[in-house]
Amino acid sequence: MDITINREMVINTGNYSTIRPGVTLSIKDVAQDDFKAAYETLSNVADACFGLETLKLAEEMQTIKNGGLPAYIDILQRSKSMIEGQLECFSKTGRLE
Repeated sequence: MDITINREMVINTGNYSTIRPGVTLSIKDVAQDDFKAAYETLSNVADACFGLETLKLAEEMQTIKNGGLPAYIDILQRSKSMIEGQLECFSKTGRLE
């Protein structure tokens, strides 16, 4: 059997702004006898990932609030080739360099 756990939330950060952290994790081909332990492990990992994702999104939102959206977009545009390079590396090696 397969187990999938999803954690999502909409958080109002004030002044009509929100962040929407979300994490979905799956384990495939879990034996029935191992279901409880696999579920508990996956749930704990999902909680940890969700916490990190929430922090990252909150930091991004703070960056936008501090500098404004145009400045944030400018930062992303200047970083675009580096980001694309990381994704290309990941698609080939499974690692971010």
